[in-house]
Amino acid sequence: MGSRQLPMTWAAGVIAAAALVVIGLQGLPVAAPRVADPMPASDANPLAASSLAGTMPDGAASATADDALVLDPALIRLFDYYLTTVGERPIAAIQSQVEHDLDGRLAPHAARQAKDLFARYVQFKTALKAQRPAKPVGRSVDMLREGLRMMLALRATYFNAPESQALFGPQDAEAAAALARMDIEQDPSLTDAQRRQRLAALDAKLPASVRAEREAPLAVVRLEEAAQQIRAQGGSEDDVYRMRAAATSPEAADRLADVDREEAAWKARIATYQSQRSAVLAAPGSDADRAAALSDLRNRLFTPDEQRRLAAYEG
Repeated sequence: MGSRQLPMTWAAGVIAAAALVVIGLQGLPVAAPRVADPMPASDANPLAASSLAGTMPDGAASATADDALVLDPALIRLFDYYLTTVGERPIAAIQSQVEHDLDGRLAPHAARQAKDLFARYVQFKTALKAQRPAKPVGRSVDMLREGLRMMLALRATYFNAPESQALFGPQDAEAAAALARMDIEQDPSLTDAQRRQRLAALDAKLPASVRAEREAPLAVVRLEEAAQQIRAQGGSEDDVYRMRAAATSPEAADRLADVDREEAAWKARIATYQSQRSAVLAAPGSDADRAAALSDLRNRLFTPDEQRRLAAYEG
């Protein structure tokens, strides 16, 4: 069967599904080099010199009434929050901060259990990073499936089955669903109609909450496509508003109309800026004069935060 052009939704589905699986296959992160923070870390603020400065910890740690640790994916999110600074801080410093956090959240027995889990999690992620990747042969879905199989086998040496289900169950389910979707999308024997039918059947098996979460961004895209179609056919902004209000609510239509007005105003300012910038650059005078004139132009038309976006329009 010859190759054929695949729709953009097909490609987007492959990329999104692959991303879900790849995230689960990653070991400890490697942070990019950063410029030294002018405010050094201290005992009172050990994260001040890291990329987590000014952020709140993600995830959670909780215990039962009899001081037993609750195994929950939120605990892994808490561990991952601190592990994002690997490469910025020594692992010993990260472990010390995690243990300090756990002591503040949990009673002694549950805290000890959580610290043991964190130590095993670090060992697992370190081993995962060193694990030889699957040989790149065949479809990307087959490579990802083999990588997932190897990851699960390795994880089983650090966590028993009940622990894995409690801590990683939702993540594993998402990875399995992503691979099933990729398998359909990458099956060259299927026609577009067959592919759509099988994907729809796969989506129908998802929990209602997951389907709603996936549909939300698509609904926004469809709404914008409908608005563009109305405008292309000569419809007014009132027509667009009525369509949006009927599809959502008057309040949502009001918010979308505000976004449209803000976008139109931004585009108008950009057009003015580009025109006046070209005039400044073409005017006689020294480089210093032109630089001063451009600075004045930016300050007149844009706030300091907005000026950070101007480089994209100055090509």
